[in-house]
Amino acid sequence: MEKNYQSLLEDKIFFGGTADVKDMVKNEGVEVIVDLRGEATECADPTANAEWIQVPLGDNAEAPQDQLLQQAINHVVEAYNSGKKVGFHCGGGGGRAGAVAVGTLITLGKSQTIDEAEAIAKSIRPKVNIKPPQREALEKIFNKGFNS
Repeated sequence: MEKNYQSLLEDKIFFGGTADVKDMVKNEGVEVIVDLRGEATECADPTANAEWIQVPLGDNAEAPQDQLLQQAINHVVEAYNSGKKVGFHCGGGGGRAGAVAVGTLITLGKSQTIDEAEAIAKSIRPKVNIKPPQREALEKIFNKGFNS
């Protein structure tokens, strides 16, 4: 069976698309699912024995969503720091999930810059495609105090 999701960090943090949630829970024992879809009404795998946290990021949002993006990153990092396996996903696993992957790598000290973190995320999941409003939100969060 082909695995369509990836491990962002140490087989503890996983990311992908909606269709990958069931496999993340079944194959990796993911305990916390951070769902980035604003359009979702329930967990992508309603039978999953996992905590479902929804952070409604818009994939084509016009306004930067730095506060919501920060919330999503915090949920992932908190689950990881508490020793839980965590998975996060959007619809296809490229834009919103890519932005959270970048923020997670920076927050956990695995990378220093947005560009570096994006390169790491893309090397793990080539489908990562951060859109301009998502990049703007990342810059608001991580470039505080820097002239960019």
